[in-house]
Amino acid sequence: MLNYIIELLENSNIFLTGGGGVGKSYTTKEIMRIYRSNGKNIIALGSTGISAVGIGGVSIHSFFKFGLCGNYSELMALDNKQKGRLKELFDIIKNIDLLIIDEISMVSADLMEMIYYRLIQGSFNGRVMVVGDFYQLPPVKKQDSSSLMSFCYAFESTAWYNFKFKNVELVVSKRTSDMRFYSMLSRIRLGIVDDEIYQSLKSKITDIIPSDSIVLFGNNAQADMLNIKKLSQIPNPLISIKASSKIYDENLHISAYDKWVDSLNVLSDLQIKKDARVMFLTNKWGEYYNGEQGIIKDVNIADNGNVISINVLKDSGEIAEVEPFTYSLFEYEKDGDSINERLRAEFTQFPLKLAYAITIHKSQGMSIERLVCNLNNIFANGQLYVALSRAISWSDLSIVYTKSMDFYSYLKSVVNVDKSVSEFYSKEKFIREDI
Repeated sequence: MLNYIIELLENSNIFLTGGGGVGKSYTTKEIMRIYRSNGKNIIALGSTGISAVGIGGVSIHSFFKFGLCGNYSELMALDNKQKGRLKELFDIIKNIDLLIIDEISMVSADLMEMIYYRLIQGSFNGRVMVVGDFYQLPPVKKQDSSSLMSFCYAFESTAWYNFKFKNVELVVSKRTSDMRFYSMLSRIRLGIVDDEIYQSLKSKITDIIPSDSIVLFGNNAQADMLNIKKLSQIPNPLISIKASSKIYDENLHISAYDKWVDSLNVLSDLQIKKDARVMFLTNKWGEYYNGEQGIIKDVNIADNGNVISINVLKDSGEIAEVEPFTYSLFEYEKDGDSINERLRAEFTQFPLKLAYAITIHKSQGMSIERLVCNLNNIFANGQLYVALSRAISWSDLSIVYTKSMDFYSYLKSVVNVDKSVSEFYSKEKFIREDI
């Protein structure tokens, strides 16, 4: 499938989709690697800060100079004040061979129109590949009467159809080998709650949360509370590790830098203890993967008092010596016929987080063993599916549900799929193969 997609990109734009754990991220990164090895200019964009980091790129708003604009009208007003910056952007756009946009489900129709407008302005002549799953988390809706469109999803924009995407859907699970579990997830993704799903999920409800599990919550407050509580119960001394930062671009406003840092799934002040359970927040080939868990065994401190590395006993039984990870904020710039990355700022911190709890939103892209899903606060379409599909194993999945509403009725109320999403997937033609 990988080679097939590369061939398609020679003449077509592509929408790469599929459920959780089917290899969308892997496929995207391989395509980027192949293009770069052939000397092609790639721009990688994420709809959120987390997705931008995951794809090794920048955010959509940052690259396209959208500022805080949410629609075309606001953009017109802003552009009158930034003509110099736009000239530099257009020089880059006309030299792009492949533009990748990740987590397309969180891109609104208005934003899609703005992207298309920018590409037309910049005489774009390359290919576009958008990646994501519209059955998962939707765009954030703004209660804003100034929006020119009543639509929500990117595919409901005129721009989407102007791109004339070839639709490619990956269908083979890489996260779990349990085909019965994968089948249930696939039905939940489509908004289906049948008797098998109800009875199976009901059988997973528990009052006991295993000490070595991660609990997914619908909101930050609950996740933070559990992490603080669990850490306080460990009798070892508390170690606080402050992140370090460097700003190289004197024109980078501090508020823009702070917003970027806030979008990262890392902590400015990491508080840990020996024997605390942690998860890894990034991938390091041969060492650890995003979502993998372990126990802190040693904290290695230099003579000056700085923590230089942390030894984590992974659940696999292997020791990983974790060093600080540097996140880079950059912008693309043109250098002759090439497009290079210009470093604007850095943020350095250990890629670790307490592994007792995390929000569903921040779990995207993770593969988690011994997962507990707290389903009491599901509030967005696709949120339940995102939570359950983080699990590697059905046998190690547990559910917390304490609401007074009958569980079946609750499932029916929260397993929702927007009608427009269902119609889009049913009417469009998809090339469905594994990779």
